[in-house]
Amino acid sequence: MFSLEKSFNRAPFLWLAILGLLWGANFIFMKIGSASLGSTQIVWLRLVFGALVLSPFLPEVFRAIQSRKKLLMHVAMIALFANILTFHCFMEGTSRLNSGIAGVLSGTVPLLTAMLAALTLPEERISGPKLLGILLSFGGIIFIVHPWNNLGSGTLNGAGYMLLGGIGYASAFVYARKNLVDTGVAAISLAALQMLLAAVFYAPLTDWTGITGITDSWTVAASVAVGLGVLGSGFAYVIYYGLIQSIGAVATSSVSYLPPVVALCMGIVILGETPEPGQLAGCAMVVSGIFLVRRSVKS
Repeated sequence: MFSLEKSFNRAPFLWLAILGLLWGANFIFMKIGSASLGSTQIVWLRLVFGALVLSPFLPEVFRAIQSRKKLLMHVAMIALFANILTFHCFMEGTSRLNSGIAGVLSGTVPLLTAMLAALTLPEERISGPKLLGILLSFGGIIFIVHPWNNLGSGTLNGAGYMLLGGIGYASAFVYARKNLVDTGVAAISLAALQMLLAAVFYAPLTDWTGITGITDSWTVAASVAVGLGVLGSGFAYVIYYGLIQSIGAVATSSVSYLPPVVALCMGIVILGETPEPGQLAGCAMVVSGIFLVRRSVKS
C-alpha cells in the first residue's frame, strides 16, 4: 500500500522537486486566474481549497485548543501574517508584474526572514556569507525593478507588494519561533487550522461580485481551484511538513532555490513573458543570494 511517509524517506529529492514545482507554478496560476476573477476572489478560493485538503489534520489541533486557548490566538496571528497578508500581497504583486518576475521576488522570503530573525531573536545572527547574500539579492531586486525607469509605475508597485508579502511571511516565522515551539501538536495540524482561520478571516474582505466567473473557463477553474488551492496551498503543505519530519528542516529549506527559477521559466515558456536582460541578471543575483543565505544556515 502506498505511503507518503515512506515515499518521503525513499525519494526526498523527488518530493523537493515536486514541492518547488508546485510553489513556483503558483504565480502562473494567479496570473491565469486574474483573467476572470478579482484578486480578493482568487485569494479566498485559494484559502478555501487549501483548507479543504488539510481538513483531515484538524481534529488533533481542535483537541489541543480546548485546553490551551492561547494556542488558537497564536495560530490566528500566524494566519493573519503568513496567509492573509502574504497571499493578498503576492496576488496584488503578481497582477502588476510578469508571473516569472513575481516568482523571483517571492524568493526574497528567506532573506527577509533572516533579517527579521536577526533583529528579534538573540540566537539568530547575520554571518558574513548571509549578509553578502542579502545584499546581493536586494541588488538583484534593483535590477529587476530598475526604479530609475519605473518610478510610479506598476512594476515598482508590484515589487513593493511582493516585498510586503515577504515581510508578512517572515513575521509569521519569527512569531512562530517565539510562541509555537514544543506545542506537542503536529505542525501540519497547526497549518490546517491556520489555513481554515485565514479563509474565515478573509471572507469579509472578499469582493463577491462576479465570483461565479470561475465557471466561465475550465482553465481558470483548474488554475485557481486545483493548481493554486488544492495543489499549491494544500498538498504542498503536506509535502513540506512531511519532508521536515523525514529529512529535517534545514534540508527541506533547500527547496527555496527552486520556485523562483520554476516561476521564471514557466512564465517565459507558457505565457510568453519576455524579461529584459537587466531583469534576468537581477533574477540571477536574487537566486545567488538565496543560495548564500541558505548555505550559511547549513554551516
